[in-house]
Amino acid sequence: MRGRLLLTFTMLAAICMIGFAIGIGGQLAANRTRGLMIDRIGDASRFAAWSAGDSAGLVHEAQNYYDRSRNGVLVIDADGTVRCDLGVDRNDPRIIDAVDRARRYQPPPLPQTLYPWSRPTMLVAQPVGSPPVAAGVVLIAASTVETTTGIADGWIQLACITASALLVFGGLALVLSGWILRPVSELIRNVEALTATLPVSGRTPRTAPGSDDGPREILELADAVGALTHAVAESAAAERRHVADTAHSMRNPLAALSVRLEALQPAIAGGRAESTFASIVSEVDRLTGLLDDLLAEAVAEAVAEARQSCGTGELVAAAPETCDAVSVAEDRVEAWHAAFARAGMALTVELQVPTARMRAPAQILTQILDVALSNSARYAGAGAHATVVVAQESDSAVISVRDNGIGVPQDELDRLTTRFFRGGNAAAGGSGLGLPIAATLAGKHGGLFFLDTAETGGLVVTVSFPAVLDRAESR
Repeated sequence: MRGRLLLTFTMLAAICMIGFAIGIGGQLAANRTRGLMIDRIGDASRFAAWSAGDSAGLVHEAQNYYDRSRNGVLVIDADGTVRCDLGVDRNDPRIIDAVDRARRYQPPPLPQTLYPWSRPTMLVAQPVGSPPVAAGVVLIAASTVETTTGIADGWIQLACITASALLVFGGLALVLSGWILRPVSELIRNVEALTATLPVSGRTPRTAPGSDDGPREILELADAVGALTHAVAESAAAERRHVADTAHSMRNPLAALSVRLEALQPAIAGGRAESTFASIVSEVDRLTGLLDDLLAEAVAEAVAEARQSCGTGELVAAAPETCDAVSVAEDRVEAWHAAFARAGMALTVELQVPTARMRAPAQILTQILDVALSNSARYAGAGAHATVVVAQESDSAVISVRDNGIGVPQDELDRLTTRFFRGGNAAAGGSGLGLPIAATLAGKHGGLFFLDTAETGGLVVTVSFPAVLDRAESR
């Protein structure tokens, strides 16, 4: 492609410069021709004035002029008497025609522009006296050798300048084409390096050079991008399969655990552990629901991908799920109360509104709150107090988990949503995935996720989703 760009730029520059050079060369020849004509007409006018005197003086001046310029001079009276003839062939048809026109005051033919290959002489005829019939004629047979030589020299200089300009432009075009294609080459290298890190099964065979029409660099880029796209699609499909397999593998033990819990329930009923047993059953049911959702999402994505590949149209989007943030917050505070008590911490809920319906599935909000509460119970420290606050701001339902624990340095806040990052004050344990997953879940379902430092020094985890407003509120 660089060769094509260079050839294209050079050809365009050559066409433009040659066109300018031809125009300038033609104008140079025309100016030189015009200057020669004006000078010779002036010479003819002087000889016409001298012809009124004696012939000896006229011949003397003509001889000096001929010796100095090698231009022929012919002076003829009205009766055809030749008064002076130096270097002129009176039998030449061109000279006979020029003399005849001058006698009758007829305009001579328009002079043709001189070129290096033009005739060696130019005829300039000047009538003597007043019209309608001239009293004589002065004819100058001007030599064009000096003029045509000057035109040739000018053209040579112009050609040298044009060639030099083309060489300079060629160098600039070489640099420019390299500058234009450098990002393409870097992109190809980066894409190939990224493709090399993917599994071998996800790569496509390289296209044979010359199999398609087009610049080589663009074909290579298209080939690399195609291989990368195929590899990414394969990786995404493998990830979906992994999620589905994992969810299915975990669902079986949970189902077995649920059966054992149901068998254990008659022995627990009426005892002191009945409330704890009910919480355990509830958590098992919630985990089962999460796995069912993962399986359903994997199946839905597989069906959508199959329909898209077959061209049968898009799936109709389901209506967004909603939930009451107040109910979810109360449920999670109750579920985590015992864990906070074991950690020597207090956990309360602050409801600023009686109800706060939001456009988000209850399972998603539950997962996000579990991440925030788990993070607080693990890292806030003994004696800390955590509060779950539910509020409504404008058209959003907002729920936050704030504590007065050891907190996080300000310069680490933005990195807490980076996968596998752990703060400098974090205790042992944890993977650094909880908050990034919560942020991803919030963004995937149209919500916003924030991290901030509490006024008391702890951490504030806030999530907001669009609120579901009734008609009265929307008015």
